Amino acid sequence: MKKIALFVIFIAIALSYSCKKEVGKVSTTISGTLLTNGTNSPIKVNKELKRPIVSICHVVDQLGYTTDSYEEIASVEANLDGSFSITLDLIKGDDYFWGVTNLDTTYYLSGSLYHYWTGFYNYYYNRVSPGQSNSIKPYCLAKSWIRPRFINSNPDPNNQDVFDLVGGDTGPLSTDILLDDIYSINKFFPLHGKIDTLAPWIHKTWSGTYKYGIKRTSMVHKVYGKLTRNGQTKDMEIIYNAPPFDTTVVEIRY
Repeated sequence: MKKIALFVIFIAIALSYSCKKEVGKVSTTISGTLLTNGTNSPIKVNKELKRPIVSICHVVDQLGYTTDSYEEIASVEANLDGSFSITLDLIKGDDYFWGVTNLDTTYYLSGSLYHYWTGFYNYYYNRVSPGQSNSIKPYCLAKSWIRPRFINSNPDPNNQDVFDLVGGDTGPLSTDILLDDIYSINKFFPLHGKIDTLAPWIHKTWSGTYKYGIKRTSMVHKVYGKLTRNGQTKDMEIIYNAPPFDTTVVEIRY
């Protein structure tokens, strides 16, 4: 009889825990349209390929946020116009995030779910709120190619300005310069006087000014340089925009 009583108590506790867990779940809708970053236009979807996938991931490690602390719990294919919608029962108080994969790599940089996990970990831009209607705008990074055009904006035609490139994503430190001879970039700088000149290289990058639509200085296209004007040298940070899908001349004014 004691064994039967203990068994009944165990079952009761298990059922009680299960009920409490189910009570903690709330209906949650995640919907929106996949957009091309740098625009408000839906992404390009190739009818001949598998459609883009929007995945919902649960943060398993709610306290430490360690490297392997998430799991994919659901996914939905986007429509041909980039729209999607999914409704799930999520645990209230837990953390969830979305990620986009299976983009057409002819036009887009397709990231992994781990990539979106790091985005959630660092920026929380792709958080899903349990119990709410989550209307989201995932900005997908299109491929873009730019050719920098450096322009001295000093109105004095006889100025003795000197501009030297220090860093950013348009020069020697970039890994996506489309140029056989990287040393020609170093020979191009510094620039002296009244200059309006095209750089001798093309740079492959991502579309837009703000990566994934996150408006903060760490997520922008930028050029770092030192400008010497009238005997004084100052640091410069020049932000620019890279339109999607094509090669564009981008003006870098100093």
